[in-house]
Amino acid sequence: MSPQQRCATIPARGSDHPRSPLMKKRVVRAEEFEVVDELGRVRLRIGLSTDEQPFFSMLDADGSVRARFGIQSDGAAGVAIADENGKVRATFGLSSDGSASLAFGDRNGRIRAKFGLGSDASPTMGVDVEAGELTHRHKLAEQGSPTMGLYDARGKVRVRLGLAAGGAPVLRLLDREGTVRALVGLANDDSPFVQFLDDAGKGPLWTQR
Repeated sequence: MSPQQRCATIPARGSDHPRSPLMKKRVVRAEEFEVVDELGRVRLRIGLSTDEQPFFSMLDADGSVRARFGIQSDGAAGVAIADENGKVRATFGLSSDGSASLAFGDRNGRIRAKFGLGSDASPTMGVDVEAGELTHRHKLAEQGSPTMGLYDARGKVRVRLGLAAGGAPVLRLLDREGTVRALVGLANDDSPFVQFLDDAGKGPLWTQR
């Protein structure tokens, strides 16, 4: 027997409002629902994934999923939007660690830009001033700290903008290997700075304050 054949109508419970004798509310239960167009093509599907997690999908006339909302087993939830070739071009979701993000992909499905709010365990890099010198500090960001990343065609992040643990804005420019090579931002005393780093991304080559 198919899931559609196992559907059952059960009277809704818990309502204190009087009902009209001409209208009876029902709850429909099934393992999966499909809505088809006049040609019998599935255009909307509601059901459970292979790991028993709920999802909601919308399909185009060619049968390709163009939008999907679902929940994962780790508690993450999100929406994915795909183009006519099935490549995901935009996502919006909430990760299991509590961080929210909005991402955009190119025609190859690679993420090229991402905006989000970090979790309370997200590491951030800030710049402190000690004895007149700039010092890099890696700390944990506060819950909900905003971040932005720009990615190249290989999916490597090349620009990252965010707030340090103290709330000061820092713009980081990364090379092809993902190493930070330049910094622009405000130090912990709100003084502006520009700094270029060596090939390893550790030692400063030039600093302007």
